Amino acid sequence: MNQQYKRDGNNIHTSVKVSFVDAIKGCKMPLKTLTKSIVLTIPSGTQPDTIMRLKNQGLSVNGKFGDLFVTIKVQIPTVLTEKQKQLLDEWDK
Repeated sequence: MNQQYKRDGNNIHTSVKVSFVDAIKGCKMPLKTLTKSIVLTIPSGTQPDTIMRLKNQGLSVNGKFGDLFVTIKVQIPTVLTEKQKQLLDEWDK
């Protein structure tokens, strides 16, 4: 995972990509904060561009910690098999 960060004061912003299946079902995924690796829980039903706030995981300046904001980027497949299309049609009824 090639994670990028943007700073906004003491706060840090980043994004993670999840499959649409993981967004629907929910999942756990590794995430690197500035100081450690954690496991981020993506709740079931997560919508594209949801922003999750991880308190006190941003920068520490003068003893005050900022937050880490993680934007969830849901990846939608661009190619589906006929079987996958059929399953989606059945699910949509």
